[in-house]
Amino acid sequence: MKHPILFLLGLFFTGVYSQERILTFASKDSINGQAQFKGSFGANIKLNGYYDVYGGLQDSETFNVGAINVFGTDDSDSFKVDMYQTQMKFESTIVTKNGDDIYAVVEFDFWGGNGKMRLRKAYVEFNHWQIGQGWASFGDEALWPNILEWEGPPSGVWVRSPHIKYFNTLGSNPNWRYIIALDAPITDYNRYDEIEPLIGDAYQTTPDLILGIKHEKNWGHLRMATIFRHINYEYDSEKSSFFGYGLSFSGRLAKAQNNFQFQGTVGKGITSYITSIAGFGYDGFPTINGELDATPSYGGWMAYEHFWTPKLHTNLVLGYTRFFTDDVSRVLVAQIEDVDTVVLNGNINHVHTYGIVNIMYDHFTRMTYGLELDFGTKKLDIDGTVNDNQLVLTKKRDAMRISFGLMFYF
Repeated sequence: MKHPILFLLGLFFTGVYSQERILTFASKDSINGQAQFKGSFGANIKLNGYYDVYGGLQDSETFNVGAINVFGTDDSDSFKVDMYQTQMKFESTIVTKNGDDIYAVVEFDFWGGNGKMRLRKAYVEFNHWQIGQGWASFGDEALWPNILEWEGPPSGVWVRSPHIKYFNTLGSNPNWRYIIALDAPITDYNRYDEIEPLIGDAYQTTPDLILGIKHEKNWGHLRMATIFRHINYEYDSEKSSFFGYGLSFSGRLAKAQNNFQFQGTVGKGITSYITSIAGFGYDGFPTINGELDATPSYGGWMAYEHFWTPKLHTNLVLGYTRFFTDDVSRVLVAQIEDVDTVVLNGNINHVHTYGIVNIMYDHFTRMTYGLELDFGTKKLDIDGTVNDNQLVLTKKRDAMRISFGLMFYF
């Protein structure tokens, strides 16, 4: 049977990325009819072009709805092309004397800033264990909508983190698999340009615990995962903490010329894992009781792909995310008449919506062209008091982008 992780990786890139690597090598020595050592090198070459029609994402290489500045007014159009999404991958498999496989992978891209290399994955897998950095198990690594923009829809979970995973089948039934993982706590903490919850990051002391189960058949799969977190933050120069938890449900259904994918998430204190708001420091907020509380969030996305011919296919993707705070003790709202404003005893509501439609053509077996229309909306509602006066503020802004690109896989 094909290695389970190789099988999942094969599902990750549909279409052009579904072929085996061209540059492979193997040792002459064999065990049980298999080469004792084999490996491959490959690259996913991607030209990323985009024309921002309007909406304030001119400086974003991806269509990240969460990065839309709702206080901004610059709707200038912008045209850019880059190759930063190109990936390089090294894979190897060693067969032990007992006939067990040891699989290892190292993968890079050029998203480290101004074309610098960035580590995506580096892990070793053996005897139902995976140790290293790869996709966090709270997400579903077998999913990815076949799109040109590289952020992905809101509420998608595509975080990579160092971890220790154990996975296996339920009994002797290969259609059911479970996973138990300890992931390194996510510590990337930035600031929204619009809102700051007036809390800071702190050293983390507890790994994130993730449990997942998956049912897979010829028609596709269904998957459910839970996450439990203990998160440290700094508030008023003192260390504090709170608990976070979440649930994700996802699936992929494929039949003939049609492919349907979906994922939904709900929880508290899980924004670090959610596309479009990850890393902005909104896992928690200070309450009017002087404590920190986990931020509630929920949302989901769905993608439908249809092949009109063996080479021509289109995709439709929709996504939605909402996260909010109730009874926040204070929050800094920037750019209200160019003055930073502290709002007391209020509520904050963030809503992101996302839609994509594209057309792709597989010119050769390993080469795809694509043209795509991206549209997203970000809405921010704030109510509270400022200088003993009631503030009710609603800001909404749209963004539209035309993406195009070429993808070549070897």
